[in-house]
Amino acid sequence: MRSTVLTRWLRQGLKFGICPLCRASHKLDREYVWYFVDQWSMKDTVVDEVAAARGFCAEHAEQIRRVEVDSLGSTIGIGNLYLATLERLSEDLDRLENDAELQQARCPACVYRDEGVANNARYLLDELASETGFREQLESSVGLCVPHFQLGWRSTTDPSARELLLAVERTALSKLIAELVEHLRKQRAEFADERPGEEARSWQRAIWLTTGWPPPRTPASVPEDDDPYGAMADSLAAAVQRVSSEQRPQ
Repeated sequence: MRSTVLTRWLRQGLKFGICPLCRASHKLDREYVWYFVDQWSMKDTVVDEVAAARGFCAEHAEQIRRVEVDSLGSTIGIGNLYLATLERLSEDLDRLENDAELQQARCPACVYRDEGVANNARYLLDELASETGFREQLESSVGLCVPHFQLGWRSTTDPSARELLLAVERTALSKLIAELVEHLRKQRAEFADERPGEEARSWQRAIWLTTGWPPPRTPASVPEDDDPYGAMADSLAAAVQRVSSEQRPQ
């Protein structure tokens, strides 16, 4: 049995009704952003990594801005970081030859997240193989988003592990297809009086299944509550209700 300390993010994803590896990805982002703002922004080695990447990617730059500027009311860390980044860029441009290309490393926050998600994909496969309860939970869940299914698939060449992963994904996919079919049926005029159910959200879950689930809206500096994805579900439910009421005959 694998330690729940290693698999707690996966289990949280199942609890909150999202791809468990998306949950791990979101937590790793929060972890990096918190460590960076609290400690790493003053470490020369980390600043060098960011400078080599020509700054953070747009996604992680925004996350760090939300924490330091919006939540903490400071621009010192970001100012120092991007001063070092721009000075490094200026030096590299001065040395750039006409027949060469400007080198750029990957965003270090992306590297941190991707390495952590890859580890969690291996944890997930181990849990599938060793924990019957975990497999049952995953089979009754929304499944893995396509990018994370691909990651899990590439994480092993063991036929039995891939068979388990495929069975789980096919079960989740079949359930979502049935819900989407039911949702579209209820959009037809002759069934307009039928009240929408859980299937009313199937179109949104279809998007998330193919692209990945969006993270909680709270920044890393704000502690998560017991259901960090609840606001997203409530917002979706409100949108569904509004669209349904607009489509009903007057």
